[in-house]
Amino acid sequence: MRPLADLKERVKGKVVLSYADEKAERSSWTAEARFSNGYVVAVDCVGFEGKLKVITTSGLNFLRKCIDGYTTVTVDNYPRKPLKNHQVTVHAPPGAKWAVLIVRLP
Repeated sequence: MRPLADLKERVKGKVVLSYADEKAERSSWTAEARFSNGYVVAVDCVGFEGKLKVITTSGLNFLRKCIDGYTTVTVDNYPRKPLKNHQVTVHAPPGAKWAVLIVRLP
């Protein structure tokens, strides 16, 4: 099984949220992060053929097959709105190792 991608090395910018479940202990995780309507979400998932789901209260909702590995999703809206706290929830298949990173766009 390949290791999780180092998301901080792959995505540059102001990190507002970073979490990695390298021991495959959590299939659901929620946190708060402060960002506007311009951000990048990077994810990676290994060890399972199910889907990783990322949901934010800013309106992002996407699925990614774990077998497909690392990807990014960019949300880039203008004009930029003020920073605001958003809830970020990740649902992963049981037994999967996964990581999520959110970076604010300038």
